[in-house]
Amino acid sequence: MIEVEPFYFTSYDRVIGVAKDVWELDREIKRLAREDRPCLEYHLANGHIVSWLEYTNESELAMDLTGVKNVEESLIIVERYVARSVLLHRRRRGRMH
Repeated sequence: MIEVEPFYFTSYDRVIGVAKDVWELDREIKRLAREDRPCLEYHLANGHIVSWLEYTNESELAMDLTGVKNVEESLIIVERYVARSVLLHRRRRGRMH
């Protein structure tokens, strides 16, 4: 299995958050929306998160976030994607009818 490089949220050359998958990305976006909104806005506005999602083959989420610069909108999009992923995973495992 190929290891994917995590996404590093940086602020003034200092790493303030790390996401190794979309679930961690969801958690970090929620945390940074509260704790360091300018950092999150910077990464959204510059397309860094979208580029990382494309690199990790999360093309659907990357497409949904393309052009999104608003923190609240990004929160909604990522949260919905993660919820849908969990639901699909449960269905595949036969835990839901």
